[in-house]
Amino acid sequence: MSEQQIDDKVREQIQKTRLIQKIRLIVFDCDGVLTDGGITVLPDGQESKRFDVRDGLGINLAIRAGLKTAIITGRESSVVEHRAKDLGIHHIYQKSPDKTADLNSILQKESLSLAETAFVGDDLPDLAVMRRVGFAVAVGDAIPEVKLTADYVTSLPGGRGAVREAIELILRTQGKWESAIEHYTR
Repeated sequence: MSEQQIDDKVREQIQKTRLIQKIRLIVFDCDGVLTDGGITVLPDGQESKRFDVRDGLGINLAIRAGLKTAIITGRESSVVEHRAKDLGIHHIYQKSPDKTADLNSILQKESLSLAETAFVGDDLPDLAVMRRVGFAVAVGDAIPEVKLTADYVTSLPGGRGAVREAIELILRTQGKWESAIEHYTR
């Protein structure tokens, strides 16, 4: 690696750190981010989705560290509503025809800015929001357009620890990780 490449890497890392330091709100898409994107339709028409327990603990840690959380998803499901309430997620917008408008609504309610917002996405409906927020995260199995838009791409796929990875990065960068996990380590 040349000196120039090393300098570029260092500058890139400093820029990411500056973006992450500002984050006060983490917003998640659902299908393909909090889940692996699969939907099981039961005989009675109800849906079943699989959520990763480590992602859920990550969301709890983010909340414990003082960050606000939200889900903005294009689909509607009682399973998502139940999971969001179980985790204590602050805002949930389902069947969203315009994720940017819903994000703006959250920002107004929380008196926050786009620069203070991270968004975790995986597919085309997430691109407009990802281009606006302060820190855009793509899950490891996101489509190429989403990965190219992201400030960070997780090593793990959606529904399999990607959310936890993103949250851990944010909390560690902000110096909040140790206090967030203190409950589990004493």
